[in-house]
Amino acid sequence: MIIQKLVILGVLKDGPKHGYQIKKIIQKELGVFSQIDTQSIYYPLKKMEEEGLIHKEVVKRKVGITRYIYTITPHGNKEFLNLALKALLSRKRPFMDIDIPLYFLPYLSKKEVIARLRLRKIFLKKAKDWLNTKIGITKKSKVHQHLLLRHHLNLLAAEEVFLKEIIAVVRG
Repeated sequence: MIIQKLVILGVLKDGPKHGYQIKKIIQKELGVFSQIDTQSIYYPLKKMEEEGLIHKEVVKRKVGITRYIYTITPHGNKEFLNLALKALLSRKRPFMDIDIPLYFLPYLSKKEVIARLRLRKIFLKKAKDWLNTKIGITKKSKVHQHLLLRHHLNLLAAEEVFLKEIIAVVRG
């Protein structure tokens, strides 16, 4: 929940938001870069409120629907900074699902492995195109978003090179 907490606090740094807004921002803007579960956004919001990291304000709407607006607290600002700086020094390496099948490669059909790796190459190409499109859009906006996109483009480039190596090894 550490990264989820960091993300929610970061989203609230831009200003107060209701839960659905937070969920949509995470899905749209950060979902590509992380595997944060947004199914139950209200549980982490409740926990963070209990910890004093965020404040929940009840806003009544005309139709009688109650909406909750969340705001980051001073304690939440400190925690955000702490979590962000800690994450910059994280020693966790990226883990990719492809790593496990590679370990068991001798037990897999060469033909099926190569077919799926070709499909993976197509996926990587689409992801690369999407990132390049986003880079074109963000060049005019925020530097940090541009850096994040470049980071993922570099990771994709490395994976493309590695896929070629895997295919060559599997072919024999």
